[in-house]
Amino acid sequence: MPEYSKRPAPRSLRVADQIKRIIGHLLDHEVKLPKVDMLTVTRVEMSNDLKHAGIYVSLLNPVPDSETVIRSLRGHNKELRYMLGSQLQSKYVPAIKFFLDESIKQSARIHAIIEELEQKSQHD
Repeated sequence: MPEYSKRPAPRSLRVADQIKRIIGHLLDHEVKLPKVDMLTVTRVEMSNDLKHAGIYVSLLNPVPDSETVIRSLRGHNKELRYMLGSQLQSKYVPAIKFFLDESIKQSARIHAIIEELEQKSQHD
């Protein structure tokens, strides 16, 4: 896995934002994926040299499961990179890799734990 910058440069932020917008549109309108209620590109992390992009997606109620959807995205990698290259305003098209973004699920779990603790403290 390439090293992603801890403090991204303004250019990498612009490229990441472009990639997020383009890939989000392509996933909504161009690529057929297994049944998913809602797939969202949550963030894109660029390598320091802008040659690699980690694309994080969040899924709402994936059917059959999130790993199947991620495998499907990775199967469309070549096609998506080609379409990205036709729309990206950059000299080079970065290699892309998809990851499941667990942050929404984790924040919901943390929220549930906090609510449970608050309810217990009210009853004590």
